[in-house]
Amino acid sequence: MNRGVVRLIPKPRTSIFICGCGHTGSTLLARILAAHPDIFSVPRETSAFVSDKGARWTKLSLLLLEAAISRRSVWVEKTPGHIHCTRQILETIPGARFIVVTRDGRDVVTSLGQRYEGDFDRAFQRWVADSKASMLCVERGGSMLWRYEDFIESPALSIERLCRFMGVAFDPAILDYHQHPVVWGRDRKIRTAHSARRLAQVNQPITDYRGGWRSTLPVDVASRFEAGEARELMAYFGYC
Repeated sequence: MNRGVVRLIPKPRTSIFICGCGHTGSTLLARILAAHPDIFSVPRETSAFVSDKGARWTKLSLLLLEAAISRRSVWVEKTPGHIHCTRQILETIPGARFIVVTRDGRDVVTSLGQRYEGDFDRAFQRWVADSKASMLCVERGGSMLWRYEDFIESPALSIERLCRFMGVAFDPAILDYHQHPVVWGRDRKIRTAHSARRLAQVNQPITDYRGGWRSTLPVDVASRFEAGEARELMAYFGYC
């Protein structure tokens, strides 16, 4: 499919993209919003805007069709890597809005480093790049910053603020999402340890994973957050 086909498919009233650095709670957030009666939350990462143009239009056409069929007023898509594609998204879907997810960088790098089989340097570099893009997106406007720690501290207040941003009424029942298990993922099958963990996480009650870095993150990696660009990013997002 091409861009012309995308334009012919009815769009929901509000299009929301959840993006930022991975391992910040973005899947959990998309899962909670999926339980809202007025929100169609895509149960997978589409990676549409980090795909080549041919695949992009195919994926977008499918998603817009799914959203139209759902008859929900709001469409939500979650791909963390889309934080580097916000301009392209706005050019394609004028009026799109962004929920920029963030979390203590030390916990993020700890989680990513474990996923990358101990390559904490790769995890750190990804966090820096994604956090810089997140900051730029927030500064441009048309977005809302969602901090994992604020959510854990007060789930209802955090989600209520997001609902106002999206233009839907807050429904406290969506915080009981785990009572209705679902399969979540790109191909909706369990193929890797990471996808197995994701399935378990999206079907469990809200769980506090704050501060895990203290017992897991190598000291030399943790020290990188105390100076330079990393410290500036941590300060911008309220972590020091």
